[in-house]
Amino acid sequence: MADVGVAYTLTTPGGTVVFNDGALDQHYITEIRGLGSPALRTPIDNVPLGDGGLVHDFYKGPRHIGIEGIFLITSTRIQNSIVVIRNDMEDELESALESILRNDGTLSYAPQGEGTRTFTVRYEVGVEFTHTDNYTNLAFSFGLVAAEPDWAGSS
Repeated sequence: MADVGVAYTLTTPGGTVVFNDGALDQHYITEIRGLGSPALRTPIDNVPLGDGGLVHDFYKGPRHIGIEGIFLITSTRIQNSIVVIRNDMEDELESALESILRNDGTLSYAPQGEGTRTFTVRYEVGVEFTHTDNYTNLAFSFGLVAAEPDWAGSS
């Protein structure tokens, strides 16, 4: 299960983005899916000319990681300044994600009381930006895929 109370680091050729780091202005993750368990590949065929099915060995598939959050700006209350900061943060996130279309990046985090977990990832689902709360907040969502079902260092 994902822990949104800890920092996540997305390291890419286009730059590093740190989420939930406690800074005054931060990329703040509100929900993350796909870290609890990888997709399962479950091949099952129908029995030819009969009832029932042929259940084959199951395997772990890639992880599809969905991330949602907001640009949390607390360094100022001046709306024009907030917009400039958000635009810079939006560009930073887009640059990092675009750089892992054909190259690998890493997503790392350490659940409270646990060691660091790292996934090698690529950009899978396009980033969307949505204004909320009468345009006072800007939310983001995007998806990553990790080919390996388990994090680096797990057995």
